[in-house]
Amino acid sequence: MIAVISPDAWTQIIVGLSIFVPVVVAAVIAVVVLRGKKNDPDEQRWRRLAEQRRAADRKP
Repeated sequence: MIAVISPDAWTQIIVGLSIFVPVVVAAVIAVVVLRGKKNDPDEQRWRRLAEQRRAADRKP
């Protein structure tokens, strides 16, 4: 038996996808960008400088 979907149902599906898909894509992009921060040379340099400052502050 073939399921027949009414035009109202198709409209709801399209509207739902038009809301859901961009949110998922934005979340995936945010995760990729934020995880890429670990390998960023500038971020590594800032971390190294912060460690050096902390080590210098600990020395008497």
